[in-house]
Amino acid sequence: MKKTGEICKIDNLGRIVIPVKLRKEFDLEPGTPLEIFYDDEGFFIKRYIPVCVFCGSEDDLTQKNGKCICAKCIGEFTKG
Repeated sequence: MKKTGEICKIDNLGRIVIPVKLRKEFDLEPGTPLEIFYDDEGFFIKRYIPVCVFCGSEDDLTQKNGKCICAKCIGEFTKG
């Protein structure tokens, strides 16, 4: 993991601003979904990439009740 040299503070609403230099480098436009992970070492932010809840595929996704399912799994379930 690389250090950026950027220091950010949490504002009174709990927000953290990602510096413009990093937003440009990683092509983070307003509205880009991000995931937050944590472990004993700290917090990690990663671009959110939706995947099928059953097989993990990123292709041909449909969203239902906030969950993603791919066309292949839909086909498996509709077979009977």
